[in-house]
Amino acid sequence: MSFRAHLSILVLAIVTLLFILRLVRRRRLRAKYSVLWVSIGAALAVLASAPVVLETFSDLIGIKTPALTFLLMAITFLLILSLHFSWELSRLEDRTRALAEDNALLREEVTRIASLTDKSPESGSG
Repeated sequence: MSFRAHLSILVLAIVTLLFILRLVRRRRLRAKYSVLWVSIGAALAVLASAPVVLETFSDLIGIKTPALTFLLMAITFLLILSLHFSWELSRLEDRTRALAEDNALLREEVTRIASLTDKSPESGSG
């Protein structure tokens, strides 16, 4: 890759890291996700500042062009991220369903108690 490409990736990595830190500081991004994104930003910075690492890894796995290795790594990361978010979504759907069922049971209990107190004889009449 050319010097301009490495410089562009390095600037992109730094901007990404600053943006992630800003989101965490403003409490817009939870800490468990910020670790993931900071790791990705740091990996981008390493790959941009030391292109030999990507070239060596490309040679090691048998890909001739480092750019294709980078693309393969990006696609793999996005697939894993998509799988993780699908898992989180499924877990949250299960929790939402359980909360809705609990809410319905509590509402029924409150309605039953309210109807019993409305029908009870008033004290002191006689």
